Amino acid sequence: MAQQEARYERNPDFIFRKIVDEAVLVPIRQDVADMDCIYTLNGVGASVWQHLEGPASVAELQAALEAEYDAEPAVIAADLAAFLGEMAAIGAVREA
Repeated sequence: MAQQEARYERNPDFIFRKIVDEAVLVPIRQDVADMDCIYTLNGVGASVWQHLEGPASVAELQAALEAEYDAEPAVIAADLAAFLGEMAAIGAVREA
């Protein structure tokens, strides 16, 4: 599980776009989009990405999600940790 004090930030090599009802992340390398690696985010993932406009701690992200969604804090914490882990694995977010 991600530590509450850990701070994360977006990798500027990823572009976030909302297309109709979908939120997508597209990695760019040398100013070229890698169309083989487009990631679709659900509503919660898109919300986390938007909250990462500046570096944010896990605790800050969790508090924002708790204010936005009607879910148990333990569920939000687990989902947030999983999301940050997945995004870190593809290089979309990194520890600040």
